[in-house]
Amino acid sequence: MKIIYTRGNRTETLASLATLRKILNRFVAHRVFYEVSSRSKRGHEFFSAKNVFVVGLIEVTNFEHLKILIFDADNQSHSVEIINPQTMRIYDELPGRGFAVSFISGDPNGVETRCYIRDEGEESDRVHEQTALEKITLPQLFEYLEDITAAEPASKKSKG
Repeated sequence: MKIIYTRGNRTETLASLATLRKILNRFVAHRVFYEVSSRSKRGHEFFSAKNVFVVGLIEVTNFEHLKILIFDADNQSHSVEIINPQTMRIYDELPGRGFAVSFISGDPNGVETRCYIRDEGEESDRVHEQTALEKITLPQLFEYLEDITAAEPASKKSKG
């Protein structure tokens, strides 16, 4: 995969999966806007899908082909999957605007498929709150539940 940096207009070949993970991990715990689209060289658009979500996890594998999975922190059934992109363009020339990347693939018929992802800001507190229960031990969970249920009746009495 070729990497094109818009700042300085330089092109490199992807050195390693670790480098790609490091670049993409900038999106974890951030709200992102993405657009997946496909069009012909003449500019005729076949489809375009857009959404905004908080990135919970990014997986990068390279078994039969390069595969990038970006998971939604709020919806486990929602993810963006990018398979075997030919080019990754990195947009980081404007510090005030969010960091962005696009993955581009083309075919011999002149059809280009693009996945554009732009950082919309940090959402780390909410993501870390959701993953905190995964790290809690069973005794801590029971203690937490006991504290919650013990506090409810006391607040109901004071209202009555």
